[in-house]
Amino acid sequence: MLAADVVGLSAWQVAAAVIIVIIGSATQASIGIGLGLLAAPTLSLIDPAFIPGAIAIAVVPLTVGMTVREHEHVDREIYRAAIGRLAGVVVGAWLLTRAGDGFIAIVIGASVLLAVIGSATGIRFAPTRRNVMIAGTASGFTGTVAAIGGPPMALTYQHSDPRTLRSSLAAFNMIGSAFTIPSLIIAGVIGLRELQLALVLVPGVFVGLWFGRIGIARLPAERVRLFVLIACASSAIILLGHELT
Repeated sequence: MLAADVVGLSAWQVAAAVIIVIIGSATQASIGIGLGLLAAPTLSLIDPAFIPGAIAIAVVPLTVGMTVREHEHVDREIYRAAIGRLAGVVVGAWLLTRAGDGFIAIVIGASVLLAVIGSATGIRFAPTRRNVMIAGTASGFTGTVAAIGGPPMALTYQHSDPRTLRSSLAAFNMIGSAFTIPSLIIAGVIGLRELQLALVLVPGVFVGLWFGRIGIARLPAERVRLFVLIACASSAIILLGHELT
């Protein structure tokens, strides 16, 4: 398998990574969140180099596609959150230059569990201007350090109309990529290998975007969300157990 030869992974590892990205992308295309939550913990177990650089690049086609598909439902307040995201990105990129893979893995696991607990307990954060700014900053930090930028914004918009949640998060993440990717390059986190790994994942992103529109999007959103929460919590616990033992 040519992709495996290029990135130094086995054919089974490449196949597993692509399947994980397809599932995560399809879920995100349907309910607005899923790729980072599902893929970050599991991909980091396959190869830590996937996180955060490779997935930060690979997610761009997904967020662009979702934003274009439902642009009329984007909450305009989301663009103010981009200011907060920039601050979070700067802090996150600085931290990456001083932290090892183990610390990043712990941040990933903790971020996922906090997002799951918040969603499961029904915490309600209204998307006010202040809350959106705070969530934007937190998202910039976790997205840069752990490739999981969705939870803070998702918790803020979780009780909004599903179309508003999907499109607003997609627009926010699309804009955020313009901050995150250059910051990771400057910090030395994204190099040739991370770019190669991202290219391996991109086909899975496109398949997931397509499948999410015609398949999972027809299922009740609450059932899909329950599956995501269970899968993400399991992945986070496995990752934290691996790093803390």
